[in-house]
Amino acid sequence: MGYTEQNLGKNEEIIQKAKISYSVLIPTVIGCIILMVLAVKLNAVTAGIVISAISIIWRLIPIFCTELSLTNKKLLGKTGIIITKVVDSPLNKINNISVEQGIFGKIFGYGQIVITTSSGGYNFRCISHPDTFRSAVMNQIDAFDEERIRKQAEQMANAMKQ
Repeated sequence: MGYTEQNLGKNEEIIQKAKISYSVLIPTVIGCIILMVLAVKLNAVTAGIVISAISIIWRLIPIFCTELSLTNKKLLGKTGIIITKVVDSPLNKINNISVEQGIFGKIFGYGQIVITTSSGGYNFRCISHPDTFRSAVMNQIDAFDEERIRKQAEQMANAMKQ
């Protein structure tokens, strides 16, 4: 059970989970292959293996330590191992959500989602199809606002009847 499932509130359901992209490893693997070819030519295979392993592990850490989910009421997410950063923000407190992609991100379909809330900023890296997730969040914010306005109108109508 992940962070999101452990922190769902009453009458809360998951709308969408951001998927982590393993294609973020492609540039690292290509770099490691080049490094290994050079290491073989320089008779430094052991150093090449160690550096390659560290590089791949370094790229895997954010993949395994990132979770981001959209519910019908809020945005939940956690990133990090030793130093963790957690977002648990109601939809009406989200000020901005943007997507950042480098050249490899555009080619392989991954990027960073940057969320700004009333309490701070949060970065979630290695997200597959970040524009799709951003659109889902924006659509859910609109639906959340419409539901809130509808409930207020009902309360006002009930108060007028009494």
